[in-house]
Amino acid sequence: MTKNCVLLTIDSLRADHATEAAGFLPRLTEYVNSGVRFTRTYSNGYSTPISFPTILTGTYADHYGGHGYISDDRPFLAEKFRNAGYETAGFHTNPHLRDEKNYDVGFETYNDFDDEAGQLSRLRYLITQNLDSDSTVYKLLKRAYHFARTTSGSSDYTAAPKLNGKALRWLDEEYDDDSPFFLWTHYMDVHYPFYPPDEFLEEVTDSSISNSRAISLNGKMHEEGTELSEAEADDLRSLYRGDIRYLDHHIGELIEALKQRGLFEDTVFIITSDHGELFGEHGVFGHPPAGYEESFHIPLFCFGPGIPEGTHVDELNSLVDLPPTIAELFDLEIDSNWEGTSLVPSLTGELSETEQGMFLGDKDVLSYQDGSWRLVWWRTKENPEQSDQEMELWRLPECERVPLSEQEAIVEQFREKMDTYLDRTDSHDELDEPTVDSATEDRLEALGYK
Repeated sequence: MTKNCVLLTIDSLRADHATEAAGFLPRLTEYVNSGVRFTRTYSNGYSTPISFPTILTGTYADHYGGHGYISDDRPFLAEKFRNAGYETAGFHTNPHLRDEKNYDVGFETYNDFDDEAGQLSRLRYLITQNLDSDSTVYKLLKRAYHFARTTSGSSDYTAAPKLNGKALRWLDEEYDDDSPFFLWTHYMDVHYPFYPPDEFLEEVTDSSISNSRAISLNGKMHEEGTELSEAEADDLRSLYRGDIRYLDHHIGELIEALKQRGLFEDTVFIITSDHGELFGEHGVFGHPPAGYEESFHIPLFCFGPGIPEGTHVDELNSLVDLPPTIAELFDLEIDSNWEGTSLVPSLTGELSETEQGMFLGDKDVLSYQDGSWRLVWWRTKENPEQSDQEMELWRLPECERVPLSEQEAIVEQFREKMDTYLDRTDSHDELDEPTVDSATEDRLEALGYK
């Protein structure tokens, strides 16, 4: 039997909010419990542009000329599927993953934009381009935009139900069921700004959060996160959790729709996130350049035919391991240029005797970690907690900061590995990032990237 592959990626979902104990993914948990839950998976990037080259090409973001434009020389997972006779389709609306940056390689169908913001988008663009971001008028107009956006039902991305509809229409109208398929869908519903429907917010908190307060909190998080109180941070977490419940519901709807089409039994599902999110930990909100656990620790689930049932894998791994793992699961061509390692042996209990190390972040804030330590090198960004300290060392899994002087051998060993990473980064000329139009610039700004 040739199996189908459904890869679902969720923007900004951190690991501690995706556990069974947390309870924010009840529909998905029913399926995950019949498959494999990886408990120590890390994103290789603290943001989408840094993590997605590892997910879709199995290579680090800084290599091959960097992530401004994704080089044709990278070993694209979708291309491996297509060469093996699979029909391939990708659906998302994250402006960082546009076809203009070459993310569509290997996908026969690639739907990566949906202009839902309309006149409101143009209004925000005028505000951001013509006013000083520190001015009172700017902040008042931005809050007015958030209010108009929320009350009108407008969105800065395609929400899960519509994205599911696109994927299902592709299956119904374009997919030739004589071939297996590889379907990738990336959901933005857990990403800032956080506006869950009331019915899902009520499932995660007893507190009542009005529209006006949600608007104020989202605006304040984007513009002046360090000024949020603990009560405000708690409400933001509740909004985030409500969005997780909302997305869980609609991922469940997608799976049910595949069941109705007779596709579920022959399909392997792989579900993960591109990075985490901070809500005041370390005095930081969102997912800026950083080396924190909350930025990198993410969920990874796998279930379907041939996947062991009810299994927890505690072996350390990262997203760069995903393409070689998927290739082995689906008998695709293995590419020697992939920079990760297949996790298939760990599915059957064949754990490695030595835990592999991994690189997290990019050349601006670069980390290297193994199962016991993480060294963070603030190379071009200032450490917000210790502005005079270029490096910091964390003991894992406690996530306890340790003075560099106490582990000089570890620091030296990890620094050498990071130097090797940077040597490879510098061996290629950096590729220019394509120019984007005003609508895309605006969408990036609305999602907190500018």
